[in-house]
Amino acid sequence: MNEYRDVSGKLTYDFIEISSRHYSKITKAVVSEFELEVESSKTTGLNEVFQNFKKDNKVVGLEWDSWSGYIVSAKITSAEALVRDIAGYIRDTFNS
Repeated sequence: MNEYRDVSGKLTYDFIEISSRHYSKITKAVVSEFELEVESSKTTGLNEVFQNFKKDNKVVGLEWDSWSGYIVSAKITSAEALVRDIAGYIRDTFNS
């Protein structure tokens, strides 16, 4: 698990070792565990998948790409604590 800020300054965690075949399973588990609602439609490309979710006024991205693996990012500053919690959940549940 790597923690960093993207070029826009948004808090981001990535799990390079998580492959694309686990995106749906992990995303469904995270959405259920944290009671997230869909904020945007899912976009799937050749080497990427991404979708935004929200809880109250907090918007997070649950993404996967071939360079970073599974990614959790805060789309707004108020979502940073939620992103930390989600990253910890993924680390503890899926990242052996």
